[in-house]
Amino acid sequence: MEATAAEQPSTAIEKVEDTTTATSAAAAVAETATSTKEEEESTTTFRHWDQTNQKVVVHNVLKFLRPKEVTKLTKEWLSGKEHLNINIIKTKKPPKDNWIKVTLEKESMVEPFIQLINTGGEDGQPITNARGGKMFAKRANEIHSNDRGGGGSDNNNRKRKDRENDDNNNDNSKRNRAAPSNNRILTTEEVRDAIIPLWRLPYEKQLDVKAKEMVHKCAMKIIKQIKGKFRNLEQEAKRNPQMSPPKLYDWVEQKRAIEMESVVPSPRQYEYRNKCEFTCGYLHSKVVEEATKEGGEDGDVVDEDKSAADAVAKNEEPQEAAVTETIRKTPAAGFLPQGWNGGVYLPHGLQNMPDWSCGLADIFNEFLATSSIPPYDSKVHRGIWRTITLRCSLRTRECMVIVVHAPAGGGAGARECGSDDYSTVFESEKQRLVDMLTKDVIPTPSRDLPDGYKKEEEVIEGEGIKVTSIFFQEFVGLSNPTPEHPVQHVYGKTCLEEQLGKCTFQISPGAFFQTNTEGAEVLYDIVGAEVLYDIVVNRIKEVTKNPQDTLLVDVCCGTGTIGLTCLKEGVVGKLVGVDISKPAIADAVINAKKNGYTESETTRFVASPAEKVLPEEMKNIPKSCPVVAIVDPARDGLHGVVIRTLRCNERIQRVVYVSCNPTGTLARDGAMLCTPPTKKYPGRPFKPVMAQPVDMFPSTKHCEMVMTFDRMSEEEYEKYHGKE
Repeated sequence: MEATAAEQPSTAIEKVEDTTTATSAAAAVAETATSTKEEEESTTTFRHWDQTNQKVVVHNVLKFLRPKEVTKLTKEWLSGKEHLNINIIKTKKPPKDNWIKVTLEKESMVEPFIQLINTGGEDGQPITNARGGKMFAKRANEIHSNDRGGGGSDNNNRKRKDRENDDNNNDNSKRNRAAPSNNRILTTEEVRDAIIPLWRLPYEKQLDVKAKEMVHKCAMKIIKQIKGKFRNLEQEAKRNPQMSPPKLYDWVEQKRAIEMESVVPSPRQYEYRNKCEFTCGYLHSKVVEEATKEGGEDGDVVDEDKSAADAVAKNEEPQEAAVTETIRKTPAAGFLPQGWNGGVYLPHGLQNMPDWSCGLADIFNEFLATSSIPPYDSKVHRGIWRTITLRCSLRTRECMVIVVHAPAGGGAGARECGSDDYSTVFESEKQRLVDMLTKDVIPTPSRDLPDGYKKEEEVIEGEGIKVTSIFFQEFVGLSNPTPEHPVQHVYGKTCLEEQLGKCTFQISPGAFFQTNTEGAEVLYDIVGAEVLYDIVVNRIKEVTKNPQDTLLVDVCCGTGTIGLTCLKEGVVGKLVGVDISKPAIADAVINAKKNGYTESETTRFVASPAEKVLPEEMKNIPKSCPVVAIVDPARDGLHGVVIRTLRCNERIQRVVYVSCNPTGTLARDGAMLCTPPTKKYPGRPFKPVMAQPVDMFPSTKHCEMVMTFDRMSEEEYEKYHGKE
């Protein structure tokens, strides 16, 4: 009887464990079913913007096909098959692979296209390639592939899956050791390392780092590309006996072919930005909770000290209280140093961010934390609030806020059930945000700056800064809106005014303006952007013998800052500005009038891509008029047509290239301006005579470059190429 009685508690415990296990299993099954259902709904919902189901991979295609040959091949497949109504909108063909990934206009075209490839040959056989090999097609989403789109056998895929499962089950595997946890929250120092990586270095050391990079990755890169062009011409001459390759230019062979000046330091090292853009998402924070120990039928709290003493008396290890760590996600706006999975981080610990931007971030984050409308999630394209762009002028005491949001009815991935529709509350929430932003002057935030940080001296006249204009911008796309995308003006002025040197400029929401005009000026000292403009003005002044007769062609002119500054300084007499941004050109026209240039003969601004209008604009310039060109392109650099136009018009004796991407597109474009003439790029080449780096972004790796190119003289050209 004693044995039976002793076994009863054990049996009872086993029954409880069985019940608990069964309950857990049922919950797990239910959770899995719910998850599967959500995934199915997600897949169905997203098909209107995701093209995965419209893609087909065609295998056994010949390697090393050029883009024109790929286009020709796909047209041959569809030739005579117009009745199938198949339309190919995009192709991808890596040169070294034997497959083509085809994107069709509609998913309904996929099966007929696969049928065409697999049975469209002779006698119902697959279509063959040029060597007689049979091709075959499969849906892209049926193939386990890497980013290059290639396929593999099912056995290989199973083996790879097994290896992945083994790695996942092995805590000591290389994959698990190397992969960072998505839940890890960065420290403030790690955020600085990601966004302003040079912040640990003294400013003099930062300038040294940037100077070396400009020499090795810009100047030497240009020379390397020019020498490569000469080598190509030598190879062509060996194949064509009638062709004589030009001699390598003497200036290219010099030890310091491009003379690099010292980096011009920024007048302000900290808090220098006048434009900041924050992404809406979720701020991650750790929450540590200690589990409550309860005992007895009434749930009385157990005395932890007494329990520990009892454990010591029984010679047992005292049990530690259970501690759980969870990640709390709070709606907020900031930066994404880890990408979307890592959440947003506040700007308060970054030295390059001014106080006013952090103060506005605090207001906006207070709004997001209490808003019934969630931030936008770019992974699933749901939610509403996307980004907030802030612009401020410390001279005019004006501040502009631009809030980008998805449609109130839901983003591109909104559920069909309508749960992502916030139309009923959007207008009231929008007004609440406007009220919060305009209630008072921008508050001074509490900052988390590094030890030893000394705020630079500020002498600012006038009252605190207030928000003077607010815009909302609805955008349903998957990436970012273009500068021309329409905005809705909801409060205050329709633009922001900035003073730069002797000029006053109007800046619209979509217009470009230099982001460093010195965060706080000391009376009327030269601001950071003017250091750049002063260099440009001096480069133009050197070659303008008759300034009033000289025409300045300003390519990618933006709001007209550089061109109008040159006019105001008297180094040129006329200005033609070209820019792709219509809002920027509209501002440039107004800025010209603001600064006293009302006659159309003096200033002319054209809103169009430079490659479309620059050749015609150059034809309209009188031949007797001396011309100087400034180019200030975006990071993508100059279009080939623009480079050709600059080379063809030999009246242009000097080109001043202002680059925000000196190690990339400036190196490419500079080499194209300086290489020997070809059918594509005729005209006497240029040669670089001055390279001046300008530090516009302290604590970061970025650096502006002003490089001056002078046209090779006729005598020098004949020395290498002979008389034409």
